[in-house]
Amino acid sequence: MLEPRVRIYTLSTCIHCKALKEMLFQHNISFEFTDIDLLPREERQEFIREITSYNPQKTFPIIIVNDKAIVGFRKDLLARELGIE
Repeated sequence: MLEPRVRIYTLSTCIHCKALKEMLFQHNISFEFTDIDLLPREERQEFIREITSYNPQKTFPIIIVNDKAIVGFRKDLLARELGIE
């Protein structure tokens, strides 16, 4: 089975974002991440505009698993998508 492609967008101060990263580390799931609040202002504003179409509330974390977006730290859904139930 191929390892899932995981990309996450987080805030450096978000407890749910930290819990998500910890869950991925514990299960040896490799991932790329961007702490949106640490981006330069122009990049951050552009990112927020881009995500509004599928996340109007602009909440974090945003997890992309094999091109499927999951908004929020929804542990059970993530476990199923990542095959770590």
